[in-house]
Amino acid sequence: MVNTRKLLPFILLIGVLPALPGMEWTSWNFNLGFSWQYNASIGDEADRKQPSVLKFQPGASVKGQFTEGKGGFFFAPGGWFSWGAEDLEQGIARPSEDAERDHMKVLGLMLDGFFGYGWNLGGITLDFMFGPSFYARFPLWTAQLGTAEPADFWKAYYAKGEFLHLGLAFDVLFPLSEQMDFGAGIRIYQPLSGFWTEAPAFHGFQAGLLARIAFHIPSE
Repeated sequence: MVNTRKLLPFILLIGVLPALPGMEWTSWNFNLGFSWQYNASIGDEADRKQPSVLKFQPGASVKGQFTEGKGGFFFAPGGWFSWGAEDLEQGIARPSEDAERDHMKVLGLMLDGFFGYGWNLGGITLDFMFGPSFYARFPLWTAQLGTAEPADFWKAYYAKGEFLHLGLAFDVLFPLSEQMDFGAGIRIYQPLSGFWTEAPAFHGFQAGLLARIAFHIPSE
């Protein structure tokens, strides 16, 4: 079992980084995306494997530049919402079908703490990002006549460290006006809990596409 006290500094990292000197907030970003989540076979019972899922994920983020202009180093914290059914297999959370009596409806929030570097090429901006991501999940209610226990889900998500991920992203932004950009991008999330639980290494891996509208924040 993971000692959550040891993980606390990583959780606080997103809240501390915005206080770094020399950074200026430059844009608010509103995103719509779809993400594919891999559902691995857990244990030896292949007939109990659930299918991988496609999730709709609205989200928002903010961008802080360490250098002037659209290029250079930046920090981009953000979040993505998701919704779906999950159950537990051998104590490991996984997406499931609504027909399963032991599933719960779960609200998800992927929190990103990305650092990145951007290139401004003739007005088009290419951004590459990498950093820690925390997949917060909240089991809200069970199926009708269901048998799921919310406490078991909380234990899987947090006591076993299933929330801790590494994220990788790439965006392309096109100027629409002096105040607004339109963009598209790729997001990849690799869970780290496979290093200390019985979950397969790529169980819960996510890859997605997004569309973005970025509103520039005027300089003070």
